[in-house]
This record gives sequence, C-alpha cells and structure tokens, in this order.
Amino acid sequence: MLKFLKERTAPHLLESLPRLMYRLPKKHLSYEDVVSDHYKVRAGFGGEQHVDRLLKRMRWPEPPVVIADLQLSERFCQIDTVVLTPHFAMILEVKNYSGTLSFDEDSLHMKQRTRDGKFFGFNSPVTQAWNAREELLRLFEELEVSLPVYTSVVLPYSSTLIERAPKEIPVIYGYSLNRFLSTLPRTGRPMPPEELARAGQLLIDRHTPFPETDYPAVYKYEVKDLKKGVLCGACGSLCMRQSERTHFCVRCQLVVLDGYSRVLDDWFEFVTPEITNRQCREFLGLKDKYAARYLLQKLGFASRGASVQRVYWKE
Repeated sequence: MLKFLKERTAPHLLESLPRLMYRLPKKHLSYEDVVSDHYKVRAGFGGEQHVDRLLKRMRWPEPPVVIADLQLSERFCQIDTVVLTPHFAMILEVKNYSGTLSFDEDSLHMKQRTRDGKFFGFNSPVTQAWNAREELLRLFEELEVSLPVYTSVVLPYSSTLIERAPKEIPVIYGYSLNRFLSTLPRTGRPMPPEELARAGQLLIDRHTPFPETDYPAVYKYEVKDLKKGVLCGACGSLCMRQSERTHFCVRCQLVVLDGYSRVLDDWFEFVTPEITNRQCREFLGLKDKYAARYLLQKLGFASRGASVQRVYWKE
C-alpha cells in the first residue's frame, strides 16, 4: 500500500492572502495581484491534492514511498511530489493550468492561451522539472542512494489542452499517471522496503520549511495603505465593538471573537514582527494607551524597553 512519508499540507498563503485582500483597499495597485496570487495558490494546491488522490487509488506491485512538498533550501529547489519505488524515483511537477499550453523548446518558455483568448507567458515547468531531476540525482549520489530518477510534468485535469508538447520531458494528464508509471523500466536489484524507507527519510531530513513571505516587499504597500481595525473574516467589513472580546459585523450579522488578537496577527504578518503601544492604538482603533498596554500584556507578548520606547512581539 502506498505510504506518504511526508503528507501534503495546505500552503500558508491559502489562508493569509484573503486576509491581506481585506486589509488592502480594492483601488490599491497591488490588490489584483493579491487576488490573482490567491487564485493560483488555490488552483495549484487543488491540482496537487487531485494527483495525490490518483496516486492513492493506483494498484502498486510494490508499495512505494511518497514525499510531498519537498523543499531543498541549499539548492533552492522545490519539488511537488517524489515517488520512491524499489526500481526508480519519480518526480511529479503538478501544474494546474487552464486553457491551451504551448511549449517552446528553443526559448525554454511556455505560453498559455486562456479560454477567453488571453495569452500569458511563463517559465517552462519543463525546466523546473529538469532542474529538480538534476538536484535529486546529485543528492542521491551524496546520500549513496542507488535509484534512477525520472520526471514528468503532470496536468491534473484533461480539460487543459496541449498545442505543442515538449520532447525532452513528458507532459502527461493525471488520469494517465498509472499507465505512464507502468511503462518505466524496472531493471536491476529492487531496493528492499527498509532501504526505501531510509532513502525517503534521508530526503525528508534535507527538507526545510518554505521561507516566510515579505508581503510589503512583494506587494509594494505601506502600513498607511492598510485598512485599520477589526475586519469581518467573511466579508472584510469593519466590525463594531460589542465587548472586550467580541465585535459585530453589521453586513454579515456575525459575531467576531478575539478580533483584536486577529488584528495583531495581521500586523505581525503583513507589517512588521514588532509593534509599539502607539502603533497598536492606531492599527486597532484604540484611544487609550493604557487599554493598548493591557491588551498587549494580556495576550502574552514579549517586550523590551521602557515607556514610549517599549516594543512588543509574538514569541
């Protein structure tokens, strides 16, 4: 039975970008970029989950080991899925595009034509897959893992069309994955299950968490651009304070619990990892410096400095 030695988890951007969308006014120059990036992250994760389900449904002659979202930071290499079988390692670069794709092997570029006739250019996922294979081969040599490495670009859904396919690395549809894997060579001594598990663990030991996003640098905004106060998590509207712990969204008729804590989470993620009493009052909409100090202390934030120079941060 197939085993995920490292399970796939939802990318943090899937949760954080909608919060940033609510903080940024719709007229801000980067608002549409945030919306677009959230769509891409959601589509990408959905496509990867779909391929995971296909892998789990397949009949495997020998149980493989699967590693999802492998990040090799020393080489700045991110791999969607690595399948380790007794005979080979398979890299799957999952790309959930819509419309029609055309691969240009001379310029190593990919062009997408959407269903509404718009054209977009991308770095070719074939190049990404090629780089991933080269890095995994070098790492296997370093770790003394004797497995050939294959790679492919996987399109999760057959609604995506290919106008011009690359020759060097196969681009396959998710539903063809079982058949494609069955055609790969199975020669030489198969790796025993315990060695296969050990090889998988060695790769996981090289995994490092994805670097945190520098939102102000990526989306080019300043703190003055962001909406202040407690915002509704459902619609982004400014909420009315009901009590110390609750706020109310008039538009959605929803009660928001621990709204101030959520606002401070937005500050630490979208502005800076530290905050002063004055910044807290301005961002939360508090008038009293003593109320701000009480809140920051109650939430258990660490602090340093005295009086107006004191700063707080989340440990």
